[in-house]
Amino acid sequence: MEEEHCQFFVIRKKRYCRMTVKKGNKFCGEHQQNQSNMKEEVQAKKRRITCPLDSTHTCYEAKLAKHLKVCNAKTDDNSLPPYIVQGINLGDVSLKQPTHVRLSLISQSTVDAVINKINSAFERLPVTPELILSHEVLEEELKNPIYGNTAKKHLFQNASLLAHLENSKLIRDNTCFIEFGAGKGKLTYWLAQAIKKQSGSSLLLIDRSSHRHKRDNKLKNEGNPLNVKRIRADIADLKLNNVEEIGNLAVVGVAKHLCGCATDLTLRCLVSAKEDDPSCKINGLIIAFCCHHRCEYSSYVGKNYLESCGFTSDEFPILCSIASWATCGFEKSAKFNKEESVEKKEHIANDTRSFKEREEMGRRVKMLLNWGRLQFLKTAGFDCRLVHYTSVDISLENVCIIAEIRKENN
Repeated sequence: MEEEHCQFFVIRKKRYCRMTVKKGNKFCGEHQQNQSNMKEEVQAKKRRITCPLDSTHTCYEAKLAKHLKVCNAKTDDNSLPPYIVQGINLGDVSLKQPTHVRLSLISQSTVDAVINKINSAFERLPVTPELILSHEVLEEELKNPIYGNTAKKHLFQNASLLAHLENSKLIRDNTCFIEFGAGKGKLTYWLAQAIKKQSGSSLLLIDRSSHRHKRDNKLKNEGNPLNVKRIRADIADLKLNNVEEIGNLAVVGVAKHLCGCATDLTLRCLVSAKEDDPSCKINGLIIAFCCHHRCEYSSYVGKNYLESCGFTSDEFPILCSIASWATCGFEKSAKFNKEESVEKKEHIANDTRSFKEREEMGRRVKMLLNWGRLQFLKTAGFDCRLVHYTSVDISLENVCIIAEIRKENN
């Protein structure tokens, strides 16, 4: 059945609003006040007011108190829950470096020197295997014709990650599965289908924003037997030991496309929980990486590894900028965009490397940054490995890390 959409024309965007509406309504909640033919008593019941925290949106007057608790504009730091400790996972903030530098403003000799170090370090790495798996809970869904290519690509990735989670024996009873950077909770939704027979297990979603159309709400509506809880928190401020919902359960962390420094914040969050409280049992994790160009030196957990490869802190922003070559689409840009950015034009003019060579160099930097994270987890007592969990035609960000606590640490 095709969903009905709001009939309000957004002049600024030159199109109709794309929000779905309730049966019998022409307008979404945001534009309901524009429906002139509504009965007065209905209008009173559904009256919307401007949010007192952010004037760019509205909310139902009758539900104002509830809205203020989850509004993205909320800045009140009073009465913070015990699991919020400002900046606890940020690392050494005194080492703050710019996250991105324009390579066109750096001498070519400096960039070439960094690239020589990249090649030298990369040649010492083992080959990262490709192991693309699928999970039975998504078999029927992948055959569903309603999904377009983009949606199916996410389903393929979720299926492989869940299968790796199961093959690593991380799906067990009495476990709290935590999705970091959960967004709308789509990975958690399918994880719930995979673990619903596990005794005493629960699901916890962590995200700093409040999202609409969350899939964890769908789990509750379907009557899923698992205990599902969502916490609104920045991973930088999350003290996992103080999260009451975890209780005495073991912990397994999961994430898909956890952007840049958020991956490092998550790794430090999990390892700190294990080190701060020996009774906190972190069984393992599986994280699919994303957006290495948004890493930050202060929070990056693999500094020791990069230093052993000869990289300095001043070269870290250069590494992050080169990492963007893997996914920025130089070749596609050259074919379809006649007006390229000034930075890209300047850089291409200074660099004689081909598109393919630059993409390969970006992938090498990504792998080095991933390897630094792997070494950090090894030092913390985990057995871990990197895997190409899906193909590049599904996602250019196709590497994940799988970590399991060493048996002697159990």
